Amino acid sequence: MKIGDIVQNRFALRGSPHVKGSEIPRGTMGIVIDIRPDNLNNPSLLNYVDVVMSHGEEKAWCGNYAEGCFKVIK
Repeated sequence: MKIGDIVQNRFALRGSPHVKGSEIPRGTMGIVIDIRPDNLNNPSLLNYVDVVMSHGEEKAWCGNYAEGCFKVIK
């Protein structure tokens, strides 16, 4: 996975845990805009990604999700 990849979420996600109805259904497409290594564990266990998702006419920001929550489709 790299910045600019088109991805789909593997399961339903929340754009904001504080907003009801902000759930993004499984299979929604988005674009990876940032990838950061896990710096809490040594050695690093995973990468964290920020993805802008497109759901219908709405856009949602998914930040600090584990890389495994998404699969690259293009």
